[in-house]
Amino acid sequence: MGSRQSINKRENGDSISNGSNEFHIPRDISRVISKFVFAFFDGYFYPCMVMRAMSDGYMVYFFYLKEERRIPGHIVIGNLWYLINSEVSFTDHNGNIATGRVVGTDFKSTDIDHEQPMNFYIYSNDVCKTVSFPYIFLSPQQARLLVG
Repeated sequence: MGSRQSINKRENGDSISNGSNEFHIPRDISRVISKFVFAFFDGYFYPCMVMRAMSDGYMVYFFYLKEERRIPGHIVIGNLWYLINSEVSFTDHNGNIATGRVVGTDFKSTDIDHEQPMNFYIYSNDVCKTVSFPYIFLSPQQARLLVG
């Protein structure tokens, strides 16, 4: 995958709007403890910011799409600390898509119930890179591995 368009390609052609993917998405991945979450859209978990909570989910701002969308509340990853030691996908400074393992964060606090890291150290292609939250995303397979 070398372009942003390939990120948005559906792997199996199913639409989230018809619910066909929901059976395969892990439920209750993590509690939402931050305004920054990963939400499922168009086959991937994309980084977004919660604008407001609603009775049936959230209104979020997707960084990749640069737009607000309403999403169901049961398919979000709301605790970014779960990314540590996980395989993720990301966009590098040249706009290329890569994968790597999150090996740490620059966040100094140990209070993981109230504060979220925003920059992650990702080991990819024998190099450790610093990648900010808005440039990280998860495939459904990566999300399933994340929750074990």
